[in-house]
Amino acid sequence: MVIDIKTLKYKGKVMFEKIIMSADFKRIPKLFSEDEACFLFITKGAFLYRTPTNLFAFSEGDAMLSKCGNYFFEQVSINQDSKQETIAAIGAYFYPGIIKKIFQTDLSIQNFQNNFDTIKVSVEPLLKLFVESVSYMIDNPSLVDEDFTINKLKELLLILSKSEKAESVNAYISSLFVPYEYDFNEIIQQNLYANLSLAELAQLCNLSLATFKRKFTNLYGQSPARYFLLKQLEKSKQLLSISSIPISDIAYECGFNSISNFDRAFKNHFKKSPKEYRLS
Repeated sequence: MVIDIKTLKYKGKVMFEKIIMSADFKRIPKLFSEDEACFLFITKGAFLYRTPTNLFAFSEGDAMLSKCGNYFFEQVSINQDSKQETIAAIGAYFYPGIIKKIFQTDLSIQNFQNNFDTIKVSVEPLLKLFVESVSYMIDNPSLVDEDFTINKLKELLLILSKSEKAESVNAYISSLFVPYEYDFNEIIQQNLYANLSLAELAQLCNLSLATFKRKFTNLYGQSPARYFLLKQLEKSKQLLSISSIPISDIAYECGFNSISNFDRAFKNHFKKSPKEYRLS
């Protein structure tokens, strides 16, 4: 995967960036790694964005706002040859320490209750014009100083607070840093067929792999690998019985990473191949 990034910084931290990356990946962790919230406007291409309990599809012209947390970027389709495709976006980052200073606000304010981890942002003309201005700034960094950069960040927060109908920009800013509370079981149930590794599941749960396995076994009474396999086989059996979906599509829909793995697991468990089961 190739990534080209241009940035505008304030006090050594990236405030805005222009990202151009090849789409030859299956799944990668989010591109921001601290406790910041992130705004992203997609200028080219498409991708999926997996949070612990949701899977969002974003394409050219869409915008997203994401709180701090563990998320993944994914290909639109694992069957799609997207090696020659490109994803491009304009990003902005909101760091609680910097935001608290420039707005002189108490980030514990919770008057505006917008409970989310990631949302699609309505792209209105004002926001689109803002993104175009930031793109120009990034391409011409000699025209921009730190004061200009931080004022553009303030402008973005004002635009977003209006689009989300917050009572005030301070209330809106505070909502960005109120952590979203997840339920462990909800994360598991929402990702049964996502073909995630145990390490990736543990990351979504914000747990070490060892702690994740221990918590999982205590809750479900069996290992994660066994539990997920049985759930995936159960769903595949259902789909083979009630639909004419191609067997290869069923394999991927149920979370298997290849048709051969699906065939082998299905036959070991049900003593028939998927094709034999469908014909029986």
